[in-house]
Amino acid sequence: MPTSRKRTKKPQNQERKTVTYNPLKKRWGRIVVLILVVGFLLGTVAGTIFLMFQLFNQ
Repeated sequence: MPTSRKRTKKPQNQERKTVTYNPLKKRWGRIVVLILVVGFLLGTVAGTIFLMFQLFNQ
């Protein structure tokens, strides 16, 4: 009979925590969000002006 012990399996049911990242906590995140907001607003205003221009030229 061997004197060494059998290897036992380690438990595999460790729960992993989901890491969430708030981009507004960093400077670059704030800049990116600001660029997106300004682009969205400018696109909306430009689209509205374009539609009004087409409407009044008919």
